Amino acid sequence: MNWSTSVYTTLSSDTEPSIVITFESAKYIFNAGENTTRAILQSKRGWKKVKALFLTRLGTQRSSGVPGLFMSVADSSPRAMEIVGPRGLLHYLASMRFYAFRNTLGLKVSEVPSFGTEPQKEATPVFKDDNITVFSIPMAPTPHPRVEAAAGSETLLDMSENVLKRKRKHSQELPSKRPLLDSAVPVADGPTMPPPKSPPLIDRYLADPQFDPATLEGDEADSWRRLIIEHMFTWVELPSKPLPSPKPMNKKGKSGQDPEHTETPPLQAEDSLASLPQVPHWVEDATKSQGKPPRRSPKGASPAGSLKRLPTFTAPVRNPSTAYIVVGPRVRGKFDAKRAQELGLYGPLRGKVARGETVSFTVDDGAGGKVQRTVRPEDCMGEHETTKVVIILDVPTPDHIESLVSAFASPTYSAFRVKNPSSRKDYAVHVIYHLLGPNVLEDERYKAFMNGFSDDTQHLISSPDHNPDPLTFTSAGLSQLRLNQLDPEMFPLPYYNTTPRKELPLVTHLPPQSSYMRSNSYVDVRPQRPVIIDPILREKDKFHPAMEAKTPIELTLATKSKFTDARSIVDTRLAELDGNVPQAGDEVVVVPLGTNSAISSRYRNVSGQFIQIPDWGSLLLDAGEGTWGQMARYFGTDPTRSSNVWQALRGLKCIFISHAHADHHAGLAKILAMRKQLDPPPSEPLYLVSILPIHLYLREFSNLEDLGLSDSTDTSNGVIPILSDVLNPRGRYQAEETGWRCLDHSRKAAQMLCQALGLHRLNTVDVLHRTKAFGLVMTHQDGWRLVYSGDTMPSDALAQAGEGATLLIHEATMGDDQEEMARTKAHSTISQAIDVAKRMRAQNVLMTHFSSRYPTMPPLAMDHACIRVGDLWKMATYFPAIEQSFRDIADEGDEEEEVALIRANLTQ
Repeated sequence: MNWSTSVYTTLSSDTEPSIVITFESAKYIFNAGENTTRAILQSKRGWKKVKALFLTRLGTQRSSGVPGLFMSVADSSPRAMEIVGPRGLLHYLASMRFYAFRNTLGLKVSEVPSFGTEPQKEATPVFKDDNITVFSIPMAPTPHPRVEAAAGSETLLDMSENVLKRKRKHSQELPSKRPLLDSAVPVADGPTMPPPKSPPLIDRYLADPQFDPATLEGDEADSWRRLIIEHMFTWVELPSKPLPSPKPMNKKGKSGQDPEHTETPPLQAEDSLASLPQVPHWVEDATKSQGKPPRRSPKGASPAGSLKRLPTFTAPVRNPSTAYIVVGPRVRGKFDAKRAQELGLYGPLRGKVARGETVSFTVDDGAGGKVQRTVRPEDCMGEHETTKVVIILDVPTPDHIESLVSAFASPTYSAFRVKNPSSRKDYAVHVIYHLLGPNVLEDERYKAFMNGFSDDTQHLISSPDHNPDPLTFTSAGLSQLRLNQLDPEMFPLPYYNTTPRKELPLVTHLPPQSSYMRSNSYVDVRPQRPVIIDPILREKDKFHPAMEAKTPIELTLATKSKFTDARSIVDTRLAELDGNVPQAGDEVVVVPLGTNSAISSRYRNVSGQFIQIPDWGSLLLDAGEGTWGQMARYFGTDPTRSSNVWQALRGLKCIFISHAHADHHAGLAKILAMRKQLDPPPSEPLYLVSILPIHLYLREFSNLEDLGLSDSTDTSNGVIPILSDVLNPRGRYQAEETGWRCLDHSRKAAQMLCQALGLHRLNTVDVLHRTKAFGLVMTHQDGWRLVYSGDTMPSDALAQAGEGATLLIHEATMGDDQEEMARTKAHSTISQAIDVAKRMRAQNVLMTHFSSRYPTMPPLAMDHACIRVGDLWKMATYFPAIEQSFRDIADEGDEEEEVALIRANLTQ
């Protein structure tokens, strides 16, 4: 049974390490950071065989791509899938309930044991199927002075096993407001009696309007989280349908009837789907609204629709991490025909032994008598192959090294770490993936740990100090490189670096087979081969070779002609405009960070518009998955540059999230997490304007990772929430009396935001979509107005509220020939967006949120374009040249494949 392991994504400005183990029958993914789905799409590897996902840590580094991955897997084919991760995984998944759900996916969720629990005498797998057996090793920081010792020093490996054997301390239990179902209460002067059984959680939720999940603790809290997840991902394989079996043979060898005998073949996926609703019942259906705002569905039986906060989750230890040991299938030795003959095995007996059975038979004893002989399979088999092993290690800090080393020194896992190849009787570790934080690789303890494995083990290293930062999405990079010849200022080149800060070969005493982890690299585990870069995918990378050539990229004659014509028209117009007084708002800059709808494509990310207001700061309109990576590639991460992504993050004053669909906010937590890491911290607050579910989701997620959220306006640099409903003049928001959910809080915060950005007024507008959604109208004190539609059908309210807009940014998901689909999905066509702009009397319109890669339309947003509002007219002039450039680089089948994926995801 052959199998391999490969790297979907490595550590870079826009991705985190993601690894896949591949068998002919299944794929197993380890970690899904941002842009994992987009990277899979670019590589054309697909999702159809994905069977399980393993997470080494929870948070924006390792798991922020999980929602997008789940929905893409579900849309590829209905199936059940398993996800394994640290404690808190249930909480993380349940926090996604407002935006991640599919009736074509069923989830089995497994949380691995936590660090500090009593160790097991024998390793127990956290996952097992016909292909792999997976063991987990929990890790946690244990402060230890940095060790400076000679590489290979075995004294470092004799660390105490107390770390593993440390038992969990029994903290004093707080009294629960509800007894646990499995608890026992003492009865006076009598034996211990079980408490009365509480009704099931779902019944309590339905029967009691005051039921508050936030009060649940312990097992009940986890049960509530599981209940939510079951209602988010509802696919189940129904019982098989009984069908007549093949007819039995009669005496003449002809088939006959046997009505009592039936067999039950597996049910087809379509039959299982037919038994379930196509979307969860709490999702609004715009098709029933007939162009009016969709009606809110009443609270139904689904906990996944609950706006009540999850029980608080507290991690068992600070900054936990998990390592995984993946053991491949045991391969038996070859059948020894000569030995079988010597033992007297012939015919059916030989076949039974070859199939693994033990047989007994009579043979001559050599003296004219008979004796009974028993032959076992191992008597006729060569030695079995040493079982191949892959290890994934996630060591975020040097303080995690001690717990990792201690685990491999324990009897439970020591068999996997053997230096001498001749001593590896049971397991051979072929490849180890090292996902390392700063200062880990050069710690002598860690180098000694690495050298404890055989010299032929492949070590693939991800380290921020030692990895280069090549461009991940080279298809988009190639497109930008071509457009850069059309207008270098409007289409700047993305930032990347093929040279690491520290060269890996300069790190002393590393094992001989050490190399840094590269995207699209793979290792054949059986048959065993060294690491290589996928030659097909390397051939598809046209960006880096073109940049290394340091000469302008060659364009076709047709594209050269279009570029020349467009530049000539622009130059003529600029000469005519020379000396004109700039209009209000001309200097505002729009940087589209994502213009695709539903899912990312090779060439476009999902929704995000970065707005720069000179002398005031910036704001971000929506933040789909990958928005942080788009910012990093546009601004660059070099701290020595005056205008880098860190400065852009400091100058970010406001984020507006229009609605709760994943393609508009799944990248928000990552941006807030990166902002929280700024050193020194920002000097001003960040205002987050959105609907209640987004604010709830972030507060639940912040149990796992600090996002810098503030519940008060009295903060110097925190993230201040503002409810979109409160900024809507037509809104009827029923607010809480106190706290961040009250009306006064949002009103005060909105006033502070207007002062911070120099705004005269900031309003939201309820628009028409499949869920509660808002547009934004922003009027500046300098006299310009910007309007953002978010996702919507043509909206009269938006057209009225944005009267006289300087710039309208409007979605144009569908082509004009898809008007009926646009109505069904509550989106707008190109012509409908233009009509809204005309009714609004907008001076400029920029269309975004496209459902194909190069739509034929007037002024359009392009990822990573730098569009000064006063220069927006250039986009219309450049469009024929842009369209021709896209035609030159399109791969055969690109458009059809991406359109199919987008259509599958437009159920959002």
